[in-house]
Amino acid sequence: MSSKISGIIIPAITPFDEVGEIDYTRMEKNYNKWCSTNICGVMALGSNGEFRSLSDDEAFAVISKASGLVPADKIFIAGVGRESLYQTKAFIKRLQNADLRIDYVSVLTPSYFAGLMTDKALYEYYTELADFSKWPLLLYCAPKFTNKVCISADLLSKLADHPNIAGIKDTSSDMMEEYMQACGSRADFQVISGSLGNIMTCLGMGGHAGVVSGANYFPSECAKLIEVFDKKGFEATREYHKKLQFLTKSTGAISGVASVKCAMNLNGLYGGFPRKPILPVSPETFETIADNMRKYANNTLFD
Repeated sequence: MSSKISGIIIPAITPFDEVGEIDYTRMEKNYNKWCSTNICGVMALGSNGEFRSLSDDEAFAVISKASGLVPADKIFIAGVGRESLYQTKAFIKRLQNADLRIDYVSVLTPSYFAGLMTDKALYEYYTELADFSKWPLLLYCAPKFTNKVCISADLLSKLADHPNIAGIKDTSSDMMEEYMQACGSRADFQVISGSLGNIMTCLGMGGHAGVVSGANYFPSECAKLIEVFDKKGFEATREYHKKLQFLTKSTGAISGVASVKCAMNLNGLYGGFPRKPILPVSPETFETIADNMRKYANNTLFD
């Protein structure tokens, strides 16, 4: 039985070694450390997980491993989206046959044939998946990574009527308000922030969760954002958010997943290497991140 998401979810990186092999030992150490903090859960194989760079066998292995590492009091989300309905259903079926502990499956919008991703096409894609999956779906809107394919507010209002579509993770820069308004008739439908950039809009309009890249390397600090909101209210959270966003932009958010992994490596976790053709951060960027991480370690920014 899935729990409503309340708090910060880590969109987990997939740790690769220098030749590109998945390091499952280091992966386990990351999950154990993350889950010892106040984060509310982990998402495997979102954008930070470099899921496009994994084979289906590797994706299955990562999700299988992760599902056993996230304790029962934390939420576990598995990224399962593929470019076709057929392949997405096949991958979900494989996970279902393994009887894994999963709370939600996250499905990114297909995007290779962007011009053909009409509301009708996406409606059929998502409703057929929702009919098929034993786990509730979280729609995943990330136009930055999907040829600008985005779920429209009108489409969301229709998809929100499906009982096995539980919510949407929004990583867009401008859709949060429209999404909040579009699903207003269903109290249990969740609009979840997909970044620090839109989480304050989400919180201000009644949301209570975020899948935040910076939680890979600052899990406790990101989790504290929701704690401040619950205890001190919106304005105090806005001030905390400014500090948190300043720090992440100065470290792990400088250059995508490569800098996320670099910041992890510098903060007692294992980011490892990105999988080529993504390159590790340059020596100059490494020094910038390291310098800013040292400044953070020696100040009271989050006291």
